[in-house]
Amino acid sequence: MEITVKILITLIVLLISAKALHWTWTSQIDPMATFQKFVGKKPKIADVVVTRDQNKLYQDGNTVADVTGPVEINNGTIILKQIANASALDRENPIEYRRMKLKVVRVGHIIGMKSVISNGRPSVLQNVMEDVVCEEIK
Repeated sequence: MEITVKILITLIVLLISAKALHWTWTSQIDPMATFQKFVGKKPKIADVVVTRDQNKLYQDGNTVADVTGPVEINNGTIILKQIANASALDRENPIEYRRMKLKVVRVGHIIGMKSVISNGRPSVLQNVMEDVVCEEIK
């Protein structure tokens, strides 16, 4: 009986550890970019692990826009209600958002500058795109 309890506790601890490691590698670290940095030139210490911000859009590993509005995900179609600071965004090339590779299908509105008040504080968003419809690339 004692051995069964010890085995059960060991299995639970291993399962929780495996789940935590899986979450870290799929949500917080970009494994492909990290591997490429190891294989390529010798990386700097700060560049060894490549992370992704959940509210940013990326192209070629670089941040190209901030997701500042709600996001709708429906069967491979992703609608970004609002993105900002999108001056570096190339709509012809694929973008990455939360580990998904996306192709921009259309943009509803493009606004040069938009003033917003959030939590009683005014701010100005630049290079704003609204209703950006994307399709997931498989």
